[in-house]
Parts: sequence; C-alpha cells; structure tokens
Amino acid sequence: MSLAPLPLSSKVTVLRGLGPARAAALQEAGLDTLRDLLWDLPYRYVDRGSLRTLDSLDLRGFESPEVGLVTVLGTIQDLRQSTTHVQRMALTEALLVDGTGSLRLIWFNQPYLGRTLKVGDRLLVFGTLAMGRHGLEMRGPQFEIMDRGGDIGHRDSGLGWVRRYLPLYRRLGPLTGRVRQKLVTEALGRAHITEDWLPLELGRDLPDTLTALRLLHEPPDDSEALALEEGSTPAHRRLASEELFAFSLGVALRRAGRLKRRGLVVETSPELRERLRSFLPFPMTGAQRRSFKEIVEDLTSGRVMNRLLQGDVGSGKTLVALLSLAMVAETGGQGALLVPTEVLARQHAASFRRYLGDQATSMQLLLGGMKAAEKRAALARIASGEARYVVGTHALFQEAVAFHKLQLVVVDEQHRFGVKQRESLKEKGGDPHWLVMSATPIPRSLALAVFGDLDQSVLDELPPGRQPISTKLFKPDSAERAWELMRRELAEGRQAFVVSPSIDPSDEGKVQLRDIQAMEALLQAIFPDERIEVVHGRLKADDMGTRMARFVAGEAKILLATTVIEVGVDVPNATVMVVDHAERFGLSQLHQLRGRVGRGAHRSHFLMISGSENERLQTLVETQDGFRIAQRDLELRGPGEFFGVKQAGLPRFQVADLVRDRSLLLRCREAADRVLALGLSEAQAEWLRREQARLKLAEIS
Repeated sequence: MSLAPLPLSSKVTVLRGLGPARAAALQEAGLDTLRDLLWDLPYRYVDRGSLRTLDSLDLRGFESPEVGLVTVLGTIQDLRQSTTHVQRMALTEALLVDGTGSLRLIWFNQPYLGRTLKVGDRLLVFGTLAMGRHGLEMRGPQFEIMDRGGDIGHRDSGLGWVRRYLPLYRRLGPLTGRVRQKLVTEALGRAHITEDWLPLELGRDLPDTLTALRLLHEPPDDSEALALEEGSTPAHRRLASEELFAFSLGVALRRAGRLKRRGLVVETSPELRERLRSFLPFPMTGAQRRSFKEIVEDLTSGRVMNRLLQGDVGSGKTLVALLSLAMVAETGGQGALLVPTEVLARQHAASFRRYLGDQATSMQLLLGGMKAAEKRAALARIASGEARYVVGTHALFQEAVAFHKLQLVVVDEQHRFGVKQRESLKEKGGDPHWLVMSATPIPRSLALAVFGDLDQSVLDELPPGRQPISTKLFKPDSAERAWELMRRELAEGRQAFVVSPSIDPSDEGKVQLRDIQAMEALLQAIFPDERIEVVHGRLKADDMGTRMARFVAGEAKILLATTVIEVGVDVPNATVMVVDHAERFGLSQLHQLRGRVGRGAHRSHFLMISGSENERLQTLVETQDGFRIAQRDLELRGPGEFFGVKQAGLPRFQVADLVRDRSLLLRCREAADRVLALGLSEAQAEWLRREQARLKLAEIS
C-alpha cells in the first residue's frame, strides 16, 4: 500500500514507528517537521571500503603516535566493569570479535556504558590503536550499535550496509541512529516538494532539493568520500545555497526597510567642521577621513544610519567615533557610547575629556557601580540634555535612563551586546543612528553574515608613528629569555603587562595551568624590586579601577592581569607584554592583547609562552595584519568560537558553513538583491517567513 505524499512542512509525527518518547526527543532537538528531520544530515559517513578485519590490524608501519582513525565491525563477546587501582577510575572493557580475530576496547570514567552495551551487540567502532599489556587495544573509541544481541537474524539487521557508505546520525535520547535512519528513509519516500525557490543562477548544475537530500542520506557508491566528509558535494552546495539565499533575502529585506525609514537629519556647516577639527589631536589618516566622510553622508541623508566601523588594533576607531558623536552633540542632539566594561568606559571618558577641552563639561559617565547620589545626578543631566556626550556600560539599558534627544548610539565591541539590549536602547531615542565599532577585524564575508544589514567602513591603515611590534614565541623551558627581555625594558624605565589565562587552578579542571596567584609569586621572585598590580574579573569595579589607575600613572611597573585588559587599556610607556599559556587564547584575542603595547614612541615586544599549538601561534609571529589573523582564526575555530559562544546574531545554519561557503554567500547576496528589485510574490514571502523561523534569523539585528 503506497502512502500519500507529504509536504516538507508536515509534522514528523506522521511517520510510522514514532511513539511519544521518540517524538519528544526529536522535538527537543528542534526537529519538528519533515524538513527539519531531512536537513539534519549525518554527522559522518563510514566507507565500507575503509573497514578493517580484526586480523588485519597491526601497529607495524604506524611508527608515529598518530595512527589515524581505524574502523572495525564486530560483536561483543565479553563485557566487564572494574575500577583502576591508582586513581580509582571506572573502567569498562569489551572484547570485540568478527570471525577473523579479536580486539580489546577500553573506556575510562564512563560507567554508564555497562548499562548501554550488552554481550551479543554488533558494534561499529572507530578509534586509534594502541599497544596495551594484552596486545592491541582501542582506548575510548566511538561506536554505533548496529544490532542488539537478540536481533541478529532480524530482516533489518543489515540496514544501510547494502551500500558502500553508512550514514551515522547523532543519538537523540531514546532515538538511536538506526531508528533515525529508518525515519529518514520513510520521509525521503514520502516527501513532496512542489515549488523551487532558488533563483536559476544559484541552482545551475546542482541537483534539485529532494535529490540532494537523497544523495546525502543515501550516498551512491560512486560518491567521493572526501567531498562527503568535507560537505563540498553538489548536493551539499544545493542545500547550503537554499539556506544562504533565504538568509540573504531576509537581510536585504530588512536593509530595504531601514533605508525607507526617515532618519533624523544632522545639520552640518563650515563652522561645525572647523569646531570638529579643533578636537583633533593630530591629522587623521586617509582611512579615518574616508570612514568619517561615509558617516557624515549617512547622518545628513535623512535615512537611519546602521554602520559597522571596523579596523585593526590601533587604527584609530575611537577618534572617528568621537567625531561622529561630536557632530550630533555640537548641533543640539545627544550621543551615547556603549562599552562592555567599566574599565573601558572610564578610559574612553578620560580620552574624550582630553580631546573635547572646553566642551568636556558636556560629557557624562554612567556606570552600574556608581553610588546612588552620583547616579541620580548623572540621570538628571542625561534627561535634561545638559549631558550631550554619554559614555556608559549596560547601565545605559536601565529603565530609569531617559534621554533628552538621543540621535546617535555608538556601540564598542558589538558582539558582547545582545540584540535585545540594543533594541532597548533604540526605544529610548525613537530611532537614533547606529554606529557599531568592532575591535576584532572580521573578514568581509563573515561581517556580511553576522552584521547582515550594516554598511561597512574599514580602517585599514595605522596612524603615523605606530611601530610594528616584535613578536616572539617561547617554549616553557626557554621562558627565561622572555623574562630577560622584560627585565631590560623595565631597566630602561618602561612598563610591562603579564597576562595569565586563569584566576585560580580550579578553573581549568584537569589541565595543569599556572594560575594568576602562582604567576604573581613567580614575578615577585624574578623582579623583587618592582611594584606589581594584579587585576582580574572577580575584583570589584572600584578596586580594579584604582589598581589600573596606579599602573597608568606609572606608580606600578608591572600589571599582571587576565584578559580584562584585552580592549582599550592605553599606556604608551608599556612596551612589553608576556602571555603565559598562549595556547589557551584565540588568535584574534592574542592580536587584541598585542595591541595594548606599541602605543608610544619606543619599540615594543609581544612575547608568548606556550608548550603546545605552536604552529597555530606562529601565525602571530609571521603577520601583524588583523584581517589575515582573523581569517586564520575562523578557519581553525569556526565562527561560534571566534565570537564567543554567546554571540547573539549568528544564524543557525544546518548545512551552510560561513567559513567554507563564504564565496557562495556573496553570490547569494547578489541574487537576493536582484530578486528583491523585482518584488517578492506572496508565496515567496510565505516561504521566506518559514525559513527565517527555522534558521532563527529573526533575532539578528
């Protein structure tokens, strides 16, 4: 009996063999419809051609410890659990047989495996080989249960093994990979797609959607193993194109909507330009002039500005931001600068006061840690409009904050603020102009994705006088050379930063790190005559501010810190930074830290101490170009890690990959603009709404 075809929007509960517990597991994983189920691709493919028989396994020829992944299929003949003598760890051991030989499997600290596995289970196992006391073994291998002990003769027991490739799916609660595969097979047989929304130029030479899904859930024997693993087959490209096109269309629509909104027109005049020039401590670079011109065009256009100002460490973003705020403030409006930390807010306020000279009285700082009376006075000045320049942290989001005439919001370090917070600030000023500064250079393709509808200005040159920073990488046993160089700089009257990755040893679990207290003791031993200040995230804001101030004033020669100093600390006399356990940081984060030195007239040094990942860290030794470093960071760590896990605004693609598919994203952007110029049909708009909801794109601002 053939079953009726189903649209992709059908609920997964229409599939057979899906009881309440399994349906709940799918729902919890966000797999609500047939579309969600089919777009959730296998996490890897086992190539039957790469399967090894147990008698063929041999460590000879594997001289290096990296044997590579070995895949075997066998049945559990024996299973036992015990506890190790030394560290009292739970030990699960299984003996796997396949008719040609046997292999010992060992798992540490996973006692639940005694309940998961049973004698007689047929397992697909992949891991690396090691030589143990009893011969060859696999320690902590991954596995898939192919059949339960009693099911061996079952007609489905060879499921998926008629073909060369076996797709493996994530286990979801009571839903094993095998059951997932059966559901997918039924869904593929019944799914029906009536319309194709992908523009012709994007779909050319690619399979249609349903064919692409079949090719990825049931790869034909002549598929390329590497292309399947890397997600680069034409079928992958088809699905990635659909996701990126829907995303690009949503962004283009939002951008078109923004350009229609009436923005406050900020007046400009020769007198104003002269006044702004008087705030400049030195001539602007060409890139600063170009970026400021783009901002002025936005502010005077009658449209709402939404611009991303990004530039490398030390490229002078703060000065461009100040000029933009001054343009609004000096014509009767208010501008707010929003920063992630109180330390940074104080620092920006101090620089602004310096630049503004006589006008500095119209500046107001607003921080969460202020005393009640101080805060009341600040709020009154903001509400009355007396404060035309407002600098603050998250305190600016509070309901009590009312602006008199908020016309421009500048956000420093965009990805540390959630979308909701930015929206709440927007509500305080009707529809102010929006300038976002990113201190982490972001490759253009990713900036297009994360900051979808923002226009971009890039500061790609450093102000004159900024010297390249000498960067070196030392293994722990050569660390003495780093301390020697630091000693020389201190003897010349300079100052130094030392960065430690953790506040206390318990932070990092099993990895032995030298924490900040151990580092303080070491520095006191090496530099007994120097005053050391220590700052980290657990200090109260006042205490941290006082300690930083002593270092900025030159009373302390060494500042030992965690990454709280990553952005904005400006001490021209600090010419050396030592980063301990540099492998614990991302490349872009290290590049940010490096930007804290080299701000004065003297040659500066950035020294990393690390016992691992030295190939990755070598990138920093080779280049000072933040955009190249960011690109490398992205390729190594992916966008989620690059922005920090809590990054608001990263779309949740199921197939597309923002790093791998960056050229495809640009093509999709161009296609979306063309489609939008012709106007969307009602059916296209409905499809887009569904896609936006599925990819959680509505949250991106």
